Amino acid sequence: MQAQYKHVMSPIRVGKHMLKNRIIAAPVTLHSASNGENYPTEAAMNFFVQRAKAGAGLVVCAGVKVLPVGDDGEHVNWNLYKHNAMHRLAELAERIHFYGAKASMELIGIFEDGYVASEGGLLMDGVTPGREIPVSEMMRYKEGYAHSAEMLMKLGYDGILLHFGHGIPIAQFLSPLTNKRTDQYGGSFENRVRYIIEILKAIRERVGDNMIIEIRMSADEFKEGGIDIAEGIKIAEALQQYADIIQASCGMITPDLMCRTHPCDFLPPNPNVYLAEAFKKSGKITSYVTAIGGIGSLADADEIIASGKADFVAICRALIADPELITKSIAGKEDDVVPCIKCMRCHDSTVYGHLLQCSVNPTIGIMHHLDSMIIPPQEKKKVAVIGGGPAGMYAALTASKRGHQVTLYEKTGSLGGTLKFATKVNFKYSLAKFRDYLISQVEKSPVEVKLNTCVSPDELKNLGYDAVIVAIGAEPLVPPIPGIEHSIFATNTYGNEDILGNNVIIIGGGQVGCETALHLARLGKTVTILEMRDEMAPDASRTHRGDLLAEMNKEKNLIQITSAKCISINPDGIVYEKNNEKFTLSADNVILAAGMKPRTSEADAFAGISDIYRLAGDCVRARTVEAAVREGYFAGINV
Repeated sequence: MQAQYKHVMSPIRVGKHMLKNRIIAAPVTLHSASNGENYPTEAAMNFFVQRAKAGAGLVVCAGVKVLPVGDDGEHVNWNLYKHNAMHRLAELAERIHFYGAKASMELIGIFEDGYVASEGGLLMDGVTPGREIPVSEMMRYKEGYAHSAEMLMKLGYDGILLHFGHGIPIAQFLSPLTNKRTDQYGGSFENRVRYIIEILKAIRERVGDNMIIEIRMSADEFKEGGIDIAEGIKIAEALQQYADIIQASCGMITPDLMCRTHPCDFLPPNPNVYLAEAFKKSGKITSYVTAIGGIGSLADADEIIASGKADFVAICRALIADPELITKSIAGKEDDVVPCIKCMRCHDSTVYGHLLQCSVNPTIGIMHHLDSMIIPPQEKKKVAVIGGGPAGMYAALTASKRGHQVTLYEKTGSLGGTLKFATKVNFKYSLAKFRDYLISQVEKSPVEVKLNTCVSPDELKNLGYDAVIVAIGAEPLVPPIPGIEHSIFATNTYGNEDILGNNVIIIGGGQVGCETALHLARLGKTVTILEMRDEMAPDASRTHRGDLLAEMNKEKNLIQITSAKCISINPDGIVYEKNNEKFTLSADNVILAAGMKPRTSEADAFAGISDIYRLAGDCVRARTVEAAVREGYFAGINV
């Protein structure tokens, strides 16, 4: 064990259970890993077992519901009421134990039939009002919690995580903002915690001290009239009589607070750790305390434990970005850890999509099939990669790791491609770190890099390459707007902000336009953003879009105009049309963010040079870093 990680890697006893370290692999509800089965599929099992293999001391799984449920056609629903549905749940626990970790299961507080704690509280979408759950149904759910805990114990699980935070329906009982009941479960503090205490007591009566009980709660809801840190400590103090560990999370599931609950780069690193520290230093919390919220390195985790801010750290997204985070760090290879960019693509892809994906880990949704999918190379090949952006670098690294001789051609003087802008934007610091990671990996690899080299197809023909991978990216789309020559491409503004005036207009309200607008507004410029569609950033991933719009709405000097079309640009501003009326706006600069178009014809010119020809990234279709990384990996692994 490296001495600098001795605190977080030290064992700790929780009741009857000895945990090998202080790292808790936080749960992910893998909706996309279910096809209607009422038990964990191999995809789901592999995901959670990988957390144990990665070195976590406690692995928290997710998917069990507290009452008998059927397939609703949308969500994962593992059933603890059917004997033959429990076989694979027992197997999952045992496979986690194989790697020396303890197995836990999250029980999340979602009621059926649109029930919430009191009338008007929000359902899990954070937007739709629900209806007050009657006491008879509350008692049914209390029994469901107790039964679920008991069955999990019998199946070999060592603990449960009770999700009583983030303003989800059951957590609404705890908050003075969301609990407006007039019976014995609402009003006073004692009444608001009553139902949660009844559930905890019922569980403890069933499992005794055989299971670790961890509670997730919002130490601060960041809403006026809701739970603040003083109230959070008071709640934790009341609940700890039945809890071994209390997780100090925060926020609510409303769109404007997702970035607090699941920290993104609009916040500084580890922004929620102070909540766990407040619990620890209050002198009132005797249970163990878990810190959570975008913790991305073993060094940060160790500091949190060493400084007494928490007893455990919960890590989720960082272990998706790099399942080898712990082992690499302990081996002194911290620079080789793939950094999580906190984009929430993992969350959105499995909750709203059909395949778990990660922007920086292209294997995450298919990792359980890789052994059968990857064909070992039969011979060493000579490979050319054209383009030094994320797709090109990932393709070059992947092909090189397979033993091929790789040359990477980049026409500019540095690697990074479209990721270069990230170093100029304060809310893209994790993306900048990922860019630096890729560059450092290329520099340490056998890949030969030729900068300032714009190689042509004709030149490449005579160099004897067996495979050519083209990743030359995209270029700004230029719409046919009169006076377009008076505009500046959004991609050219980063690093050149000082030459812009104080009043700017951005044409295009997609993700790039909105992020450029926010960046410039935070620099003190007055920004007007014009979008033809009815809403801003419709191309952004769902959670990031909510975070982005929330940040934009905070800026008083950022004006948003939707359903409007720019019809001309002049040196002093623009003319636009909205609702069949024409308007004139003045500006020092007009910035164009109308999208990108792939360099298709340039890429296609390389076809036929070698037996193997592949495209990757924005030259296929202009998209995200996720697509670039995934296609770069696919291209490199198949050479």
